[in-house]
Amino acid sequence: MVRGVLRLLVLAVALCAAASSAYAHRLHAGLTDITINETSGELEVVHRLFTHDLYPAIDFNAIDDAELYETRQGLLRLGAYAAARFSMRVEGEGPLPLRFVGAEPDGEFTFFYFVGEAPHAGSSVVIDNRLLVDFLPSQSNLTNVRLGEDVQSLSQGPDNRAPGRARF
Repeated sequence: MVRGVLRLLVLAVALCAAASSAYAHRLHAGLTDITINETSGELEVVHRLFTHDLYPAIDFNAIDDAELYETRQGLLRLGAYAAARFSMRVEGEGPLPLRFVGAEPDGEFTFFYFVGEAPHAGSSVVIDNRLLVDFLPSQSNLTNVRLGEDVQSLSQGPDNRAPGRARF
């Protein structure tokens, strides 16, 4: 009887742990912040992705991630991944080139850093954020364009993959 109760308790704990683990992975979301550096005048783009979603998307499977963040090849791999899935286009002018600066892990996230020439004031910019979408169909990406105190938010998710527009 005691063994039966103990087995039932162990099973209940295992099921709860599995359920909470599955629940923790249901949210697939990324955040991108776009600002203009007041000192340099450059456009700064910072992407934040869950590392546990990023690694399988880039087919990275290693216990030690130093090769990804501390080698030229690893950083180029990260930069190429993000650059292929995020774009900005100034309406009437064409693509806004962004230069990859680097990437770093921070807790459960990986941050990507890009810079580029800031669009002219009043420009309408089309932003297409498809980070992790090819790997996770449920991925949602929020892009915040911060211009001083003004914040414009664009959301792309499973129900709406269309690029958004922001006014600079």
